[in-house]
Amino acid sequence: MPPSRHVEYVLLAEFDIDKGASLSHQYPEPTGTDEHYLSELMLPDGAHLRAEDWTIFFLNQRIPLEGSDSETLKEETAGKKPLLHVLNLVRTKHDTAARRGAMVKAMAICTRHRYLHVYKPVLLLAMENYFHNPSIAILEELYNAVNAMDLSQMPQFSWHEQQILRASDNKHMFEEKFTEIQDAQAKETLESGQQNGFPGQDVPGYERRNYIDLVSGQRKDALSLAGKDRHFFETKIVYDNIKLPIRVPLTLNPEEVGDFSLIKLVNTFTSPTSSVTSHSPHPHLDSYGPNTPPLLVLLNALLTQKRIIFLGHGHPSGEVANYVLAACAMGSGGGAVLRGFTERSFPYTSLLSVDDLLKCPGFIAGVTNPTFEDHPSWWDILCNIDTGKITVSRDITTLAQVVPGSGLLAPERNLDDLALARSASTLILNSPGRYDERSSSRDNRDNYDLEFLNEVIAAIQSHYSETSIRGKFEEYVTKLVALSAVYEEETYGATTIGVTPDNTPDPEGLLGTGCAFPDEHTRQRELHYFAARIEGWRSTISYKYYKKDFQIFLQQRKNRHFDVARQITRLRSAKELNDRQVTAIYQAFWTYIVDPAQIDEVLALLPHYRGGLAPFCFGLFHSSPIVRQYTLQFLNRLRNHPAGIRFIHALNRFQRLAYERLYSESMATTSKTTSAQKVYSNEPNFSTLRSNSSGRSS
Repeated sequence: MPPSRHVEYVLLAEFDIDKGASLSHQYPEPTGTDEHYLSELMLPDGAHLRAEDWTIFFLNQRIPLEGSDSETLKEETAGKKPLLHVLNLVRTKHDTAARRGAMVKAMAICTRHRYLHVYKPVLLLAMENYFHNPSIAILEELYNAVNAMDLSQMPQFSWHEQQILRASDNKHMFEEKFTEIQDAQAKETLESGQQNGFPGQDVPGYERRNYIDLVSGQRKDALSLAGKDRHFFETKIVYDNIKLPIRVPLTLNPEEVGDFSLIKLVNTFTSPTSSVTSHSPHPHLDSYGPNTPPLLVLLNALLTQKRIIFLGHGHPSGEVANYVLAACAMGSGGGAVLRGFTERSFPYTSLLSVDDLLKCPGFIAGVTNPTFEDHPSWWDILCNIDTGKITVSRDITTLAQVVPGSGLLAPERNLDDLALARSASTLILNSPGRYDERSSSRDNRDNYDLEFLNEVIAAIQSHYSETSIRGKFEEYVTKLVALSAVYEEETYGATTIGVTPDNTPDPEGLLGTGCAFPDEHTRQRELHYFAARIEGWRSTISYKYYKKDFQIFLQQRKNRHFDVARQITRLRSAKELNDRQVTAIYQAFWTYIVDPAQIDEVLALLPHYRGGLAPFCFGLFHSSPIVRQYTLQFLNRLRNHPAGIRFIHALNRFQRLAYERLYSESMATTSKTTSAQKVYSNEPNFSTLRSNSSGRSS
């Protein structure tokens, strides 16, 4: 359930020619934060040069100490004030009657919600009213209006349902979760309207439709809201007698705050002008030595908890803040895999906060003052958003590239490694942001990072959505975590961050557990390639959080019989699977993925931008009739799931025709038996599938 108050505080700061920045009002009570510190954040450098500026900062940040274990982290967060996200609007109004000809004021909303950007319209109106009537009553009216926003009927999704909805382009995914609420609202509205003497069909925003109730088989009338995108919950804020429509996003991940653009961050640091300054090689940052692409340096720095500054001299503070928030999402894997980034982030900060900033391990901060560039001891990585240039501090700690443990990854390089290094040294910019692998050798095909960067850039150039791009970074970080579990097992003898035979038995040895690789050569090379970064990540706060979160996952997961993610990866990319292994995979899905929550877990691992059910549909064409039958029965089970049926509708024409053919053959063979009638009683409407998928290319 949402918190009882949407907004905790409303703040007002002003710039006085004699006093400087000062905090004029805090409603309904003081925040407990130093007033001078708040006023400096609310009135950023250069705000008087612009008519308007938006920025974001956080209050009550919990900064765990380096070296803390999970129990210490739990104790540190107990009893602390909740983390507040602050949306701040700065307005400059020119007035000849004012000293220096202008008035500069800032108003901020402090909320627990991560979707704080939805409050921009009401904050604009409140600021305009404050200029006309500079009274705390304006803050009180804003506070009451926002807290009166009704979210009581907003659907609640499980984690896997949220991930399914997030990755789907279908605006009607999980429509059924809204139907009961909508129909009740519509019925109440109709009854009220009829009592007042107007017909129900004239109620704006509603339409009458018929449907067949699958339980009773009867035709029923229903009212529903038409044309709604179920990725959002629509409500309103009534402020100053104005109804402001609000669309609350339902698919934000834990490390996502606001409406930043990860695409903009990628474009900035893969542009033709982007570069990395010369520096001493660092094993955590320089995956390809001096030729490591700037975006990869930034991603490595985020994963290994380096101190990062985003500098935007002359830029609005809100623009710099968005780069910081985008970096948090990128490093955390689309906001979904790792955590602990936003609590170490300072979307906007100033020179006044340097002392507090330096106390935070691995901070991610946005600044507009170029003085930061002159103090490399304050940071490890400085990212200039103007040029895309990344500067590595000369004071950064340089680590020896020695891997502890059993000697799996010795520091000496073999011939394959030297070939990979030579291949990496040939990286050049081919098209804007595109990295060219000039050699088509096997080593280039094993360059996972280069393939990943080129895939992301190509997706952006092909106008993939923001959610899809974030999903690609989620896959990358998920892969790193899975590799880390394998690395720990081989180097230290055990792991607590991965699926293993100890927590997921595999009696027959056909399914396996943990990260899946196309072949043994790829496995060894990826472990070697990621080893230094894995060691860097293992010493971070996000790693300690992940250890704790993974144990919770093991306790709460719905399927404990086999490693679902591994089997999907094997179906996607394994080069060698014998018939016994393939049969065991499809049999496991048919046997153990039964109830809706288990199906949700599977569908969450099959995003639309990765082909949806494509890995399973390979079974429709397998030479074994047993595999084809398991595939057919599992797809039939998905057909009876509210989200699964939409995945079925999204099959391409080739897959759909194969499914239809196998279904028809199965019906012809089994129609005379009672058991078959039970299994196939709800026959899919293939003409509906065809119409819903018309225009899709195979």
